[in-house]
Amino acid sequence: MMSKNPVSEVVEAVIANRKTEKVLCEVSTHEPVPRKLAQRYKEVILRSVKAAGWAPFHYPRNHDGITEPWRAHILWDDAARKLAIHLENELRLTSKEPRLAAACSALILVTWIPEFYGSKLANASSLSRENQISRDEEHLAATAAMVQNLLLLLTAHNMGTYWSSGGKLRHRKLLEHIGAGAEERLLAAVFVEYPELKDRPRERKPGSLRHNRGDQWIKEVQL
Repeated sequence: MMSKNPVSEVVEAVIANRKTEKVLCEVSTHEPVPRKLAQRYKEVILRSVKAAGWAPFHYPRNHDGITEPWRAHILWDDAARKLAIHLENELRLTSKEPRLAAACSALILVTWIPEFYGSKLANASSLSRENQISRDEEHLAATAAMVQNLLLLLTAHNMGTYWSSGGKLRHRKLLEHIGAGAEERLLAAVFVEYPELKDRPRERKPGSLRHNRGDQWIKEVQL
């Protein structure tokens, strides 16, 4: 009988405990994160983002002197509130995004940087179109791995998380508003809720697919 590995059991538990939960409130009812909590978790989130960056990637992106194909834009509580106001008042959004930004403790926008897709340089590259697509798929997959690392680390700290594909946050003007580069594309808007704030009155919507999971997608191949 195989002996138990306590480290792997902890990792498995964190993976299983990670869950999607949308937390929303009206922009006008935003409550600031208490200062002591904000200071404590700023260090935790920064450390988690850095650790998430150990995700594997196949090709060096080498954009602006940075090897990784991803970027992380962190909006602390006050910046997230200002973003919520901007979304509601300036962009006139009536969707969920302003309410998500108003309710979160912090918001991490993770972008990836395509190398060829949509680029005028693609036709001039020595790589075939097939290889160009494959290379960009590698950049995208690597960034997704980085996001999953981040979700698991935040879950290990008992924080609530919601990975949104971005919705209206993917708009070019919005990315420019937060200072993202023109080449960046949003992959994940990670809305974070600190543990001590989970009892605040908020609208909560759990992920709809959590209880529909199974293992039928696993196939053991015999040749």
